[in-house]
Amino acid sequence: MTATQERAVSGRPATDLAGAPSAAGPPARGPASPAGPEPGAARATRPASTGVTTAKAVATSVLLAGALILGFGAYLVVLSPVQQARAQENLYQQLNGELGLAVTPVAGVIPVGTPVALLEIPRLGVAQVVVEGTSSGVLMAGPGHRRDTPLPGQAGAAVLLGRSGLFGAPFSPLGDLRRGDVIVVTTGQARSTFAVVSRRDSTQAIPPPNGAAASLVLSTASPPLAPDRSLIVTAVLTSELLPGRVDRTAITEAERSLTPDSGAALPVMLWTQALVGLVVATSWAYLRWLRWPAYLISTPILLAILWNLYENVAKLLPNTM
Repeated sequence: MTATQERAVSGRPATDLAGAPSAAGPPARGPASPAGPEPGAARATRPASTGVTTAKAVATSVLLAGALILGFGAYLVVLSPVQQARAQENLYQQLNGELGLAVTPVAGVIPVGTPVALLEIPRLGVAQVVVEGTSSGVLMAGPGHRRDTPLPGQAGAAVLLGRSGLFGAPFSPLGDLRRGDVIVVTTGQARSTFAVVSRRDSTQAIPPPNGAAASLVLSTASPPLAPDRSLIVTAVLTSELLPGRVDRTAITEAERSLTPDSGAALPVMLWTQALVGLVVATSWAYLRWLRWPAYLISTPILLAILWNLYENVAKLLPNTM
């Protein structure tokens, strides 16, 4: 038996002629694992994703802003007349009851917003309850009596301001008044009648006094939706002069004609924050909860917030607009 055969029988590995193990090579390795993404490729996709997110956020913000502006326009054009008509119904019931009980205030410091008179212009079909005060928020309910002037029928010039374009526009027909037209005002004292003597705008000279003991001045914005002046109608008392005196109450700047109510800026900011908070909360509920319950709960709250927001933004517009 040869040496090679002996080594094979003994189980020792065979060697080649040089003495190195004969071999079939190193053990085979398993298939190589796939290589991960290159760092550069991952970084290259991030700017694109960020760009898409930013564009989507900008588009959503623009859509929301547009929806809010359109909603405010709808509030002014469609809902504000309804709001004013409803307020007039309530004020008329209150004034009618107080006139029947003879408790309508006619002197002293009258609380702002209190109904003080019924204004009627028969030829124009105007019939409006007049409230105390002339700020933008007060005139949303109807014509207002300037607090530093006497009540209609009392000695002096009683001044009433009213809107010409929004919230029912009760004074929009004033431009159609002619000399001699009759105006009737009912207060807690009596029913007083006036006759129109002049109509002018605030850029024209004030006509000289006609010697009347009492007069009525009606003022509104002109033109109605982009005012730069006031339309002023003056009428003189043709009925009996009523007793009374003017408590020279100092009025604020917001109570003068064509003046916005700057005090509404803070409520606008607070209601805007409430709107943003509601949108965030609704979005979170939409993603984490069921869609319809989230919308069902948030919609009434959203409408209430929008109503208060729009109402306060409207106060920042000129009060007789």
